[in-house]
Amino acid sequence: MRRFWMLPFALGLVLACACSSGSDNGTDPGAQDPGLTDEAGTDVPVVDNAIPDVPDVPEDVAADVPVDVPVDVPADVVADALDDIPDVSSQPFPPREMPFAYTRTAEGEPLTTAEVTAFTKKVTGLWKKTDWARWVLRTSTGVDTTTGKADYLAWHNDVQIAKVGDTVTFSHMGGEHNMWIPGSKVLSEAIGGYLLTGDWKFAKMTEQYCKGLSAVIKGFIWDENDPAPFLMARAIFPMDHSFTLDDATWKDDGRKKVVKFSDMYQIQHGWNANTFPWPHNPTWGAEYVTNMRSKDDVRSIVRTTMFLPYVLADAKDEWVKSACQETFDLMKGFNKDIVDFDYNIRTKDEDGVAYIIPCDVQDLGGYKCYIDIDPTNECCQRLSSDLIAYGERRTEECGNCVGSVYDAFASAAHFYNIPIIWDYHMAAVGNALVYRQARMAWVLLDGLKQRIDTYMHPAADEPGINDSAWNKELAVLLVQTASVGLPLTWLEARHVHQQWTQAVTDFENWPNWDPWAATVPDGPIQVRPSSEGIDIEAITMFLEYCNSPFKNPAGVAFIDCDIVKDPAKWGE
Repeated sequence: MRRFWMLPFALGLVLACACSSGSDNGTDPGAQDPGLTDEAGTDVPVVDNAIPDVPDVPEDVAADVPVDVPVDVPADVVADALDDIPDVSSQPFPPREMPFAYTRTAEGEPLTTAEVTAFTKKVTGLWKKTDWARWVLRTSTGVDTTTGKADYLAWHNDVQIAKVGDTVTFSHMGGEHNMWIPGSKVLSEAIGGYLLTGDWKFAKMTEQYCKGLSAVIKGFIWDENDPAPFLMARAIFPMDHSFTLDDATWKDDGRKKVVKFSDMYQIQHGWNANTFPWPHNPTWGAEYVTNMRSKDDVRSIVRTTMFLPYVLADAKDEWVKSACQETFDLMKGFNKDIVDFDYNIRTKDEDGVAYIIPCDVQDLGGYKCYIDIDPTNECCQRLSSDLIAYGERRTEECGNCVGSVYDAFASAAHFYNIPIIWDYHMAAVGNALVYRQARMAWVLLDGLKQRIDTYMHPAADEPGINDSAWNKELAVLLVQTASVGLPLTWLEARHVHQQWTQAVTDFENWPNWDPWAATVPDGPIQVRPSSEGIDIEAITMFLEYCNSPFKNPAGVAFIDCDIVKDPAKWGE
């Protein structure tokens, strides 16, 4: 048993070894199981879209939830601010605007209108030139409708591609652990693009990525009688199959595509996940799965979940709305399981039996492993699940989610923990706004402002600032915080411009945007472009921002949303 009172040294070591890493899967491949082929499971009954009932989101939520005073803001300032916030708990769901005013000093050198316009045209010009939405549809993987089973697409980190003639094969090779970190960004961008523009490609992305997020729950159901139907796998590996990207389904030109999962049909055991056969899933039949879904991805998923109610309210296409309704129901069920099982992200073993990952084994599946040290440790994590599952807070009072012992030591232990912390903070802010917890949202937003101020003006020993990914990750964070109501400053806007401009420069002449093109030679192909600026999965994050009902008019202008919402103006 870990002795959590041995702080600060022991906690630093615990967090350094326990939090999951994005670059090291930590698995040891076992012997390949010859009993599963690409045709296996075809005789297993398929139940498409079969999920149990889950509780509805309350139409009215408690208006008298206690609110903490942020530790770094004078109590009288907070009191005055909260006194001005109206009770919006009975207003229509989902809300359409910020329920309160929130301002910051706009430090830094202002951007001119011409600079903002030029930047917007440069970025949207890349979207148009590369046909980014079409590229995502073509290069994402999942299950196609031609298999006769439930279709979906997802962003896999482990995919490798190779071209032979007119066919491109997408193989899953390395073991998939954190696919829904980038995948959640793509889904929120797809939602923004769809609701802003109505474009069919963004509609299809929204539908397919909603189905993809649903798939890691539906694919982790053991059988029709599974008593724990809302748990989430890290990844699922269904059948190999080949198909064409035809006009009827994809509005494409018939190019040939092969999706190969069978390289992952092997037993693997690692410190942070295990891969094993899953013989009779109701939706896809015999497959392999990777278990131990962790807060690595959940932090991104719960943030993106805040945008699903807007698809259900505003989607003009029933087929999109239907797919995302299922996803929303599953996300409610998933988070309810977390809350109801004392804030544990439960998983399943090789026999389909649900279990809690003990804190003295790993902390990656629990939000209360360090609560005895400090009641606010991982409080935004718990609060995010509370809000999605029940529409109100059920955990300890979180204050502003800044300054906990966990924040300090997890951040110092590993850079990868820092985005985990800030994503959960954003998720708590965003979902508090969605579920009309206005006073709570103000306090959390004020904490997020303090967090960003610290990142923009770091001390010399601030964890993370020397990591090679810091500037690009910070730029994406800034745009995402603007989507949950934080008004950006000129200093922050210029950081965003710098990192996105670098990415455009790096991406615009990449030769493999169309891996089927005659100019691309046969053989292995780099699946995605790389950049010293923004990663490709986040390049359209302005779609999320411009669509967000919570973008704050008090923030500085860093992107022209009138251009963003009209593809005819992209790059013009």
